[in-house]
Amino acid sequence: MTNPSDFTPQPPQGSGPQPVQPTQPVPVQPAGNTVPPQTPGVIPIASGTPNTPNTPDAPNVRNKKTSKLAVFAIIVAAVFLLITFIGVNSWSLLAFFALLPVLLSGFAVYTTRKDGKAQGRVLAWVAVGITVVALIVGGVDVVRNGLEAKASHDAAEQAAKEAAKEAAKAKCDAYSWPTTDLASQLPKPESSKGKIEKDSSSAFYIKVCGTDATAYDNYVKALQEKGFTVDYFKSSSAFNAKNAAGYSVNIRYDSKGDSIMAILILAPDDSSTSSTSGNGATQNNDDSGSGDASTGSSSDADFKAAMDSYESLMNEYADFMEKYNAGGHPASMAADYAKIMVKYNDAMKKLDAIDENSLTPEEQQYYIEVQTRVNQRLVSVGTSTAQ
Repeated sequence: MTNPSDFTPQPPQGSGPQPVQPTQPVPVQPAGNTVPPQTPGVIPIASGTPNTPNTPDAPNVRNKKTSKLAVFAIIVAAVFLLITFIGVNSWSLLAFFALLPVLLSGFAVYTTRKDGKAQGRVLAWVAVGITVVALIVGGVDVVRNGLEAKASHDAAEQAAKEAAKEAAKAKCDAYSWPTTDLASQLPKPESSKGKIEKDSSSAFYIKVCGTDATAYDNYVKALQEKGFTVDYFKSSSAFNAKNAAGYSVNIRYDSKGDSIMAILILAPDDSSTSSTSGNGATQNNDDSGSGDASTGSSSDADFKAAMDSYESLMNEYADFMEKYNAGGHPASMAADYAKIMVKYNDAMKKLDAIDENSLTPEEQQYYIEVQTRVNQRLVSVGTSTAQ
């Protein structure tokens, strides 16, 4: 007996056309995304970003701890900002207070970088921002304080100039030309403003204000016309000479400020002696007018020592220059020149410390005499050099 399921229809044998076996229809895929053929036993993966499991090479951000350094940097930066609001007076002080917050915020940014061991990058940048704001506030404060200090200094300097002008005006009041023997030896200056510093039988000293260079030259010519031509010396700022009777006149001219011409005339020695013998009490009062004797003696000694030191140095310099020029400028004298320069600095410090306005007539006379001798010596050196 035959099983029907085992029966397979066979095509008829023989000639003629054979029937065509039916085939399985092939499904047609729609245009667009093509679905790859499925492999039995494999679950297809959906399109999109795959869910990548954690691996040792990709650390889990959730396991990082917040950087304590970033938190501390914020605290320090806030304190720095508070200090700048209170006030910072100088750039050095601002830099001192800014050093720690700058370092901490910088290290905090480095520690909380993407591949760092701690999180809190936002906190680190907050610390940086606070530090920058504090630097700006502190810088503005320093600039403002500097401008205020400069304005205050300028105001004080202007006040000092005004005070000096007022003091100069007080010294340049109108004066009356005396009719004493010493004053009569001098021509009357063109300016009627000034101050008589001393008027006695032995010395007459006056400071005349408002004297320009032309007025100074005219006064010197008038002195020469009155006979002051003995042992005279004249420059653009000084004149000293004697007349036949032995009267000695010395002039110092300063074109700056109030253009003061200081005039000093001293009586001859015999005139001074006779005047003192005539009235001893009067002479004592005149001598005591300068103040304490011991103090004056000390001051006079210091002044004379300074002037003698200056004159000695300039004579040494003149001797050096004469030897230097005569020897054909030898380089071996460089060491001697250096020594002179050291002495020169010391002597000039002492000379600059002398206040010409506070000199007594005798000191003024000695000052001019020293300057005259020095100038004459230097002129002689210059003449020999030119030859």
